[in-house]
Amino acid sequence: MLNLFFTLSALLFIVAMLVQIMAIQAFFNRLNKAHNKLYLEMDRPRWKIQLADDAFRDGLRYIRSKKFEELNDPELLSIYKKIKLSDYSAITLGVIALVIVIYQAITLS
Repeated sequence: MLNLFFTLSALLFIVAMLVQIMAIQAFFNRLNKAHNKLYLEMDRPRWKIQLADDAFRDGLRYIRSKKFEELNDPELLSIYKKIKLSDYSAITLGVIALVIVIYQAITLS
């Protein structure tokens, strides 16, 4: 039974991370479309695997600091809520998977 919960939480963790990736890119796309001047000032951030990219890292800081609220753009706020929900979901699911692994390691030894 625990193996099923572990597998389910691991799969849902992956889904939450994919949702977050898509939401971050949607946020950057919205900035590009509706607030192009700001997007260009931020050096055209976009999601990519290379985390050492300054534009991406600064873009994430911009999102996390909620500076976008000054723009009064309800679509950006909606996307931000999806990012936060996927954050909390991924953390919760990761902790559940970790607790299951630790519990099984303790009970099986």
